[in-house]
Amino acid sequence: MRSFNTGPAGTLMMVVGLLLAGSSTWTAIQRDTWRTALPSILIGLSLIAVGYSLVARAKRTRSRSDGADGDEL
Repeated sequence: MRSFNTGPAGTLMMVVGLLLAGSSTWTAIQRDTWRTALPSILIGLSLIAVGYSLVARAKRTRSRSDGADGDEL
């Protein structure tokens, strides 16, 4: 079975999401433009959530492949 290491992609998505959500929030606080910044903040938070999911999946896959039984699908 072919497996893909999605850890680096997940980490990158989390970093990009954090930067997007953080910068949009900072701009919204300074300029009082919450209504226009809200979509960017939500997109950034979504990227963080998806990236975290990919990193967690990579960790689970890695921990399963390190097992002693060697019984993989």
